[in-house]
Amino acid sequence: MGEETLKNIILCGGSGTRLWPLSRKLMPKQFLKLFNNKSLFQLTIERNKEVCNDFMVITNEEQYFISLDQIEELNTQHSILA
Repeated sequence: MGEETLKNIILCGGSGTRLWPLSRKLMPKQFLKLFNNKSLFQLTIERNKEVCNDFMVITNEEQYFISLDQIEELNTQHSILA
């Protein structure tokens, strides 16, 4: 039998109102690099790399490119659905 592949799905989006004035509509809190130059989004991916190596990020159109940039900084296999 072949190796089983586990894919992690990360729901990512938001309006950027809960951590105002730091977060904004185009840069909500999950993308702010507040922890050792990493965002909550990136830390979530790193934590989950221990159990899977493929990620699908589901985000909105406004945050597509920021999520793409941040996941590519981690050099991780991924797909993104906006």
